[in-house]
Amino acid sequence: MGHLDARTTTTRRLRRGMALAACTALLGLSACGAGDEAGTGDGGAQEPATATEEQSGGDQPSDDAGSGDDAESGDDQATDDQDGSGDDEGAGDQEEGDPGAAGERTRILLVTDLGIDETSGDGAPTLANDDLAALLAEPFGGAAECADDLLVERGQSAGCVGPTSPDDAAPTQEWVASTVAVPHEDGLENGYRVAVLFSTGTELPEEASELTQENVMLTGLGQGSMFGAEPLDAEEVADATLQTLTSENAYVPVGGMADWSEVTCEDGLDFEEFGTTDCTAATAEGGSWQLHVAPGAFADGDQGLLVGIGSPTDV
Repeated sequence: MGHLDARTTTTRRLRRGMALAACTALLGLSACGAGDEAGTGDGGAQEPATATEEQSGGDQPSDDAGSGDDAESGDDQATDDQDGSGDDEGAGDQEEGDPGAAGERTRILLVTDLGIDETSGDGAPTLANDDLAALLAEPFGGAAECADDLLVERGQSAGCVGPTSPDDAAPTQEWVASTVAVPHEDGLENGYRVAVLFSTGTELPEEASELTQENVMLTGLGQGSMFGAEPLDAEEVADATLQTLTSENAYVPVGGMADWSEVTCEDGLDFEEFGTTDCTAATAEGGSWQLHVAPGAFADGDQGLLVGIGSPTDV
């Protein structure tokens, strides 16, 4: 039995020696048990992941991690797009106070009391530039400037810069002051008084030039803050025009100057465009008056209509 044990011990030692030699030859590959112990021990070098470990998610980053990076990049791009930092297209196209900015409506002021005596002196009176600026600034409680004096006769104009809101933080904007006519207090057939129509921009749009014609007298009426928020059809314009002609609250009341009974209009109005549409007002006596009706985005009150009343002979 002693010899058998000795042979067994020797055999085991030989096998162990061969195993150690194989481990040394294989340089610590996973087939070696001693290598496994070194690779899994604390502080040992980590072995490369096997194909099975990669497929099972092991310690290698998955495709989802890459997708997350892409999503994060997409989120960053979306954020850039939202705050405008990712797209320079159109940047700086509109300057502060530019009346041509998208969605900007032409705002107007109709000033009927100019504080001057139209009958004194020879020829048409003149509004000094400072006096003209004061007329523009008064509704807003701010300050305005006008480059030139305004000759107070129809067809004359002068450029100004002033506020469009009582808000002190609101930017100033260019205005043009145009001399226009309003009905005389004694009636439509007794002449006219001069007034000033301020409109945002550098000149009165050509589409609204009929408002300054020699035989046209202006009045207007605010009809609510949401009036004109959507385009008006011809019937809606006609109804609002009749209300303007008959209201005691009009800028220049003309309800007592004729017995207005009906208004018909050729087209509707879009408040995004400052132009006129032609209408006809009928009176109970059978008379008729040609009208030129424009959007009234009044800067000092509610939105409504600006109505130019022509002479009866225009029809």
